[in-house]
Amino acid sequence: MNQHDSQPSAALAGDFPGGRPVVVALVATALFVLAQLYASIPLLGPVATRFGADATFALSTAFSVTYAVGFLIWGPVSDRYGRKKVMAVAIGVLSVATLACAFAPSLGALAGLRALQGLSAAGFAPVALAYLTEAVPPRRRAGAVGAMSAAFLVAGILGQVAASVIALRMGWPWFFGICGTVLAVAFVVILVLVAEASRAAPTASLWNQFGKLGGLLVKPAILLLSLAHVMLLLSFVALYTGIGGHLENLGVAASDIVLIRLAALPAMFVSLLAGAVASRLGVVRVAQLGFGLAALGMLGEAVLSGTLVGLVLMSVVYVAGVALAVPSMIGLYGETAAPHRASGMAINGFVLFIGASIGPILGGAITGFTALALVLTGLLALASVPLIGVAVITRKPATR
Repeated sequence: MNQHDSQPSAALAGDFPGGRPVVVALVATALFVLAQLYASIPLLGPVATRFGADATFALSTAFSVTYAVGFLIWGPVSDRYGRKKVMAVAIGVLSVATLACAFAPSLGALAGLRALQGLSAAGFAPVALAYLTEAVPPRRRAGAVGAMSAAFLVAGILGQVAASVIALRMGWPWFFGICGTVLAVAFVVILVLVAEASRAAPTASLWNQFGKLGGLLVKPAILLLSLAHVMLLLSFVALYTGIGGHLENLGVAASDIVLIRLAALPAMFVSLLAGAVASRLGVVRVAQLGFGLAALGMLGEAVLSGTLVGLVLMSVVYVAGVALAVPSMIGLYGETAAPHRASGMAINGFVLFIGASIGPILGGAITGFTALALVLTGLLALASVPLIGVAVITRKPATR
């Protein structure tokens, strides 16, 4: 009797090798991977001072663009060759490139290394999400994916704070040196802990898988989702790019700006509630609610731009809206792209981080924080409109 009882458990362990230590390791790795993107926001000033030129392209755009494009590459590759191999290669290359950033001799060299960082970092996020949906037992899968999504969002605040603190106390190269070392440890952990989940062998060639992804890119529902989705990180990065200089103009010390960036961190965990709310209201409505809340918070930033308390409170409202919208949009991409969900996740990341690459350019181009916040408010408000079209095209009313 005991022998028979142990067989299903053994089979389950073999089918779902993503135990708690693996989930914790991947979530922790996600924090340091995504921190490489958001660290560019507070490091723009110190890096520009070091090299005597504007660092926006080298530090921010070079990473964001290659990161976005990398999503379209690594998703199909992992479908073909396996999740663990792609994650290990990606983190291994990322750790080397990150360490090298600490010793970049010029702005051009830093731009090249940041581009390599972005391309390799893109091999982690979508592949790790796909791995969790395959390797974690069904009863714990939603929690694992939710934790990973929360890590992606939390990195948006912690990456800025960590980079700010390290740059103030030790100098900006130390940020890359520390992160590169941690990522090297993560590379070893992935090799040791992660086991490939059993899944059906791919029947299509790699070229055909890229063809399927290309077909999804022009699907009407995906195009409508993308018109909305691009605004999320565009507004996030633009806001935090502009708010630093605005707070300095208000007489806020650099050490206090770090605390203000940190204030919105608890709002990131609203993402953990998105699934429960969607079960009642429907995923489309939750996404629209997130965009609306983000627009409301951004409008508050414009109206209360002269008061420190108002800026902090409205940033919490804005970030809560983003945290509600991101997992909802991920779910909509997955549903719309089915049965090619991995490709849907790749497009989701591509669009999201194209927005992130535009954010610092917009944040630096619009002079005056109030004007910037008003522009971003309008963009966020408009972003919820295409979601109505998604509901119509897919014939899934928002009440479902």
